[in-house]
Amino acid sequence: MHAHRWPALIALAVVSACTAPSGPATSLPPAASVPPSAAATASASVGPSTGGPVLAGSGYTLSLPNGWVDATDHLRRSQPQVDTGGTDSTDRKDDFVDRVTVVVTTSAEVSLDALTPQLEAQLEAAGSTDIEFKPGAQLDGRPSLQVWSIAKATREAHTIQFLAFNRGALFVLTITTDHRSARAADLAAQITGGWAWA
Repeated sequence: MHAHRWPALIALAVVSACTAPSGPATSLPPAASVPPSAAATASASVGPSTGGPVLAGSGYTLSLPNGWVDATDHLRRSQPQVDTGGTDSTDRKDDFVDRVTVVVTTSAEVSLDALTPQLEAQLEAAGSTDIEFKPGAQLDGRPSLQVWSIAKATREAHTIQFLAFNRGALFVLTITTDHRSARAADLAAQITGGWAWA
């Protein structure tokens, strides 16, 4: 498999993992992930701007919003590729819980523009709809590819992904929320504002 195909496969794996307990909806083999960080579940600090716990992952920290909890262990049971993850403990209005996951994969850096058509094709093949790429995204100063979609299994929930390269790895931050677009955008901004490279 060519290295330039790995980022799209990881993104697809994250979308599939966030929406269904089964693996990715693709026949292509998964890309190799960096082993999940042991520190990811050991962090008990609170983020200065967000008020929630700080997840310490492989090459980054993520300060979760107030009311969110570290759900890394729980998410890894059905998604072993997850490095860190969290859920909104205050989201009790229905049986859908907002969540965030991070997957880190060793990868040579490629142009984010080059990833767009491949990622779009992978998302469409997995049954995602309303796919929209949004320009100008960053994760702590690093350019990021931002894509919104509605994954088939999420019952109209937004799947918002940020893909960025740093130090020989691809980082895929995935937010899944059933909030309407404006509130989902606010949540995505709050979560990405809590991202820092370590």
